[in-house]
Amino acid sequence: MEIERQSFPSPWPRQFFLSELSQPHSTTLVARHPASAGGQIIGYIIFWILIDELHILNLAVHPSYRRRGIARRLLHEAMHRARVRGCHTAWLEVRPSNLAARRLYESCGFRLLMTRKRYYDDTGEDALVLSREL
Repeated sequence: MEIERQSFPSPWPRQFFLSELSQPHSTTLVARHPASAGGQIIGYIIFWILIDELHILNLAVHPSYRRRGIARRLLHEAMHRARVRGCHTAWLEVRPSNLAARRLYESCGFRLLMTRKRYYDDTGEDALVLSREL
C-alpha cells in the first residue's frame, strides 16, 4: 500500500488488491529487495490474462528503487507469461501526465491505440490506451 500511495494520485484501496488476489484470471508479481529481511516488496505488477490478451492493470516501484530496471523486468515477465499462455496482444491504460510510465511502455514497444475521454474519476483526465503485439 505504501508503494501504491507514493506512486499514484488516486491509489487503489486495499480491497482492490485483495480482490485481485482472489480472481483466477488475475496475477500479481512482486519484486523483492534481496538484502532485506523477509524480502521487502519494492515493486509489483498486476495483470489479467483473458483468452489471448494480456491486460496490465497496475505497475509500480517504490520511489527509492526507480530507474533500476525493476518495472521493465516486471513488465517483461508478465509479457513472457502471457506469451506462454497463448496471448497475442498486450494492452493497458496510462495517464497522459505519467511521462515516466509512458516512456517505459513506449520503449517496450507499446503504441497508442486510442484515448478514453475523462477516464480517471479523480481529475477527469483522459486515459491513453496503449497496446503491442506479443
